Amino acid sequence: MKPVRVGVIGAGWGQLQIEAFHRVRAMQVVALCDSDKSKLESVAKRYKIATTFSNHRDLLARDDVDLISIATPPGLHYAITRAAIDAGKHIVCEKPLALADNDARDLLALAEKRNVVHAVDYEMRYLPAIAYAKELIDEEYLGQLLRVDVTMTLPVAWSREHGNWAADDARGGGVMMELGLHFIDILRWWFGDVREVIAERRTNFPTLKIPYASGNGFTTQTITGDDAFWCVFRFARGGEAVLNFISGARYDPGWTVGAYGQTGSLVVQGGGLLGMRDGDREMAILPIPKRLELGDNPRDPLMWGMVKLFERVAAKINCEDDAKPFPNFRDGVENLRLVHAIRRAAQERKWIEL
Repeated sequence: MKPVRVGVIGAGWGQLQIEAFHRVRAMQVVALCDSDKSKLESVAKRYKIATTFSNHRDLLARDDVDLISIATPPGLHYAITRAAIDAGKHIVCEKPLALADNDARDLLALAEKRNVVHAVDYEMRYLPAIAYAKELIDEEYLGQLLRVDVTMTLPVAWSREHGNWAADDARGGGVMMELGLHFIDILRWWFGDVREVIAERRTNFPTLKIPYASGNGFTTQTITGDDAFWCVFRFARGGEAVLNFISGARYDPGWTVGAYGQTGSLVVQGGGLLGMRDGDREMAILPIPKRLELGDNPRDPLMWGMVKLFERVAAKINCEDDAKPFPNFRDGVENLRLVHAIRRAAQERKWIEL
C-alpha cells in the first residue's frame, strides 16, 4: 500500500504536524508551503522536505499530493480549505475550521459533495486520560450527569505571550478560540449536544507594550482578543458544564476537568485520571489501558495525540475496514456554533438557545 502523500501549509505550527506525520507509517510529507520564504527554507531544510511553495495554489495543483494539512492562522482556513476541496484533496485543518458559521457549514457540504476525507485537528481527544474518560462515560460510569467543571489558570496575560493575530478577536485570537475550543470539543464529544449557554468574556489586559528594536522606547498594541472567559452549558441529555479560563493570574496550577454524576465521578488532572463510584471509599487513580498510551520520545503529548488522529485519517483514506472515527468537519461546524453562542451570550448577557 502506497503511503498517503502530505502537503503541509504553514511552517509555524505546521512543524508540530510534520513531527507527527513523520511518525505515521502510512503517511509521508512531500511538500511544504509558507508565505515567509526565510521560514519556509529553514523548516524545509530541517525536515528534509525537497518540494516547497510560497503560494498554496501551486501546492494544490500538484498531482503527487493526496492530503493537505492546513496549519495557518485561523483567518486563512476557509479560503485555503475550500481551494483544497476544489482540488480534490483530503484535508486535515487546524481548529477552528473557519471563523464564521456559514463558512464552516459551506466547507462541510462541499467536502461531503466531493467525497474527500476531512478532519479537524482536535488532538486533545487522544490524550490517554481524556480518551479513557470517554470510554467510561459511554459505559455509564457517571450515571446521570450532574455537572462538569473545567478550569484553566495561566500565570501570564494571554497577549504578553501571544501577540499579532493570536490576540486579535477578529482573526480568531484569544483564550476562548485558542485554548477553550479544545475543551468545548471534549465536552461535546463526551456528553453530546448543548441546549443553551450563558457566558462572559473579558480582556483584562487591553494594551500591550512592544519595545522598539533599538531598545529606546516602545509602541503599544490594542488587544481585542479575550484573555479570560467563563461559560455555562446545559446539555440536551441533562446536566451542565462550567468552564472558567483566566490568564494573567500569576499562578499556574494546570488545567482540570471534573465530571460528576449521580453514581460516579471522574477527574482529569496532570495527565492522570481519578475516579470514584458508588461503593468506593475514596477517589483513586484509575489505570489507563496500554492501548491508549502515547509515545514519550520526544515527550510531547499534543504531538503524539496528532499521531493517533493522523493514523485514523490514513486508515480512512486507504479504505481500511477497521478505520476508527476522528473529529471531522461536522465537529468543526458544531463547535463553532457553540463558540458563536458564547459570543452572543456574553454580548447580550442572557441565556442563548442552540
